[in-house]
Amino acid sequence: MEEKTKITYKHRGFKYRIYPTEDQCISFTKTFGCVRFVYNNLLDKQQKAHNAGEKLAGKIGLDNHCTRVLKKEYPWLCEVDKFALSNSAFALATAYSNFFNRSLKAEKPKFKSRKTSRMSYSTNITNNNIAIVDTQIKLPKLGMVKAKLHRPLPRGAIIKGATVSKTACGHYYCVLKLAIPATPVPATKPTIERTLGIDYSSHDFAVFSDGSYATPPHALRMMEARLAKEQRRLSRKTRGSSNKEKQRRKVAAVHEKVANQRKDFCHKLSREIANSYDAVCVEDLDLRNLSRTLRLGKATADNGFGMFRTFLGYKLEDKGKLLIKINKWFPSSKLCHCCGYINNELMLKDRTWTCAGCGTKHDRDVNAAINIRNEGFAIQKAM
Repeated sequence: MEEKTKITYKHRGFKYRIYPTEDQCISFTKTFGCVRFVYNNLLDKQQKAHNAGEKLAGKIGLDNHCTRVLKKEYPWLCEVDKFALSNSAFALATAYSNFFNRSLKAEKPKFKSRKTSRMSYSTNITNNNIAIVDTQIKLPKLGMVKAKLHRPLPRGAIIKGATVSKTACGHYYCVLKLAIPATPVPATKPTIERTLGIDYSSHDFAVFSDGSYATPPHALRMMEARLAKEQRRLSRKTRGSSNKEKQRRKVAAVHEKVANQRKDFCHKLSREIANSYDAVCVEDLDLRNLSRTLRLGKATADNGFGMFRTFLGYKLEDKGKLLIKINKWFPSSKLCHCCGYINNELMLKDRTWTCAGCGTKHDRDVNAAINIRNEGFAIQKAM
C-alpha cells in the first residue's frame, strides 16, 4: 500500500487594494469600532482581575465572555462579523502572554483610541465566505468588494483568513492569509564568492562586501519641504471643520507615499540580492536603540533597514538560501580583513584608516562588510 505524501505549507500574506462602496465603508467603520470596543472592554476586565489578584482569563475565556456577556449586553455587536470580535479577544490574550514573557520585552497592553489606533480587523474563512471571484474579493457580512488584483494567487494556495485595514488617508486594503504548498528546495552550499556581506550605513543605507553601495531614495528627506507645507496648512484650519479633515488626509497621503517608496526600494533590493547570492551576512543591530543615539534617528527611520532585513530573510528562505546574523559586538570596522590587526583607536568620524600591521588603507564601511562576510561564512561552515 502506497504511503501518502505529507504536504507541508508555508504561510504568506497577499495584500490587495480594495474599493468598497459607500454602504460597505459604513460596515467597515462599524466593524472597526466594534473590534476596538471589545478589545477595550476585555482589557478593562483583565486589568481589574489583575489588580484584585485573580487569575487572568485566557483566549477561550475572553472569547466566551465576548459571546455570552458582551453580545447580550450590547446587541449591536451582533451586526458585525463574529470572527472579527473573536480575533480581537485572541489578540488581547496574546498581548498579555507576550507581556509576561520577559524574553520578548513587550509593552503592557494599552487601550485603543478611536483617533490614533490603527483601523483594522481580522476574520477567518468558513463555508467559503472568503474568496476571489473575477476582479472582486468576497468577504464575510459584506459580499463582493471591488479589488485591484495585481497578482494571482499561487497554484494550490489555500485561503485561511483575511485582514481588512484602512489607512489614515482613507485607502482600504485586504490582506489574504494563505497557506501555500512548500515545494522542496535543496539546501545550497555557499562558497565565499557566492556569499555577500552587508554593513549598515546611515548615509548609504548599506555597503556591500564587493565594494558597491546601495542608493536609497531617502524618501522622507525628499518630501520634507512638501510635508512641512501641508502641515502648515493643516495648523491653520479650524478644529473640527471639514476643511481640517481634508487637509489631514493630504498630510497622511504624503506620509503614505513616503512609506510606499521606502517599502518598494526594500522589496526590489532584497529580491535582487536573493537572486544573486547563496548566503547573505548582516549584523544583528538593535536599530531601535541606534535611532535614539548620535543624532541618527531620522536617517535610521528613513532607511527602513530592519524592514529590508525581514524581506531579505524570507526571500532567501524560499530559495533554500541562508541569512546569517553576526553578533553586533563583532569588531567589523576595527578589524583589518587582510592581516587581522584590530585598530582600537578608530573613531566613528574616521571614514578611512591605514592598518598599522600591514599598511593597507581601508574604506571603513567596505572593510566592515568584508569582515562581516568572512565571519558569516565561517559560521556557516561550522553549522
